[in-house]
Amino acid sequence: MSRKRLTVFVLIATAALIGAGVAVAKHGPPSVQSVSATFDATTVSQHYLTTCSVNGGDTFQATRATYTGTATSSNPQLAGALTIRAWSLVDTTNGVGHLYGTFRIKGTGRNRAHGTLNAAIAGGKASGLARGFTRGPWGHLVASLGSTFDPTAGFSSGSIGSGTAGAGFLRSGRWCHPPHWPASQGS
Repeated sequence: MSRKRLTVFVLIATAALIGAGVAVAKHGPPSVQSVSATFDATTVSQHYLTTCSVNGGDTFQATRATYTGTATSSNPQLAGALTIRAWSLVDTTNGVGHLYGTFRIKGTGRNRAHGTLNAAIAGGKASGLARGFTRGPWGHLVASLGSTFDPTAGFSSGSIGSGTAGAGFLRSGRWCHPPHWPASQGS
């Protein structure tokens, strides 16, 4: 390789490394912070509800709906218009069930959050986990989730990232679900 080509190669490699350093520096050093938000999402749309009975006498209520409302937080990434698309399955005999879905929070400017919800339902309360990503600045969100939940009325007095009463469930065997319900592993 000639000296001229070697010099050009070194200059290009140096520019690429400087550019990578600037791109990494833009995100800043790693950090972890405590966050919390409260929310209500009581406007219900695209509501689909069905019930079915299984052998043994239990009746299940399966619901798929979109819930909208507002999230409030001192962190601007978690404050703004809230949309939750959720599926729930509740045993109407004992009130125990499962809720999962997605959420989006659209704040002001570039502040946003989106992710998934996964919660147990017991006695009209959902308790579980919210996982996702934030933007403005970018980050990962992992937080506890708690809310009063009624499939036909939505979420009220909800919280993300603050103390919640727990609920747990174990689902086994085959269960019924409405058309277009996401496939369940092992059912």
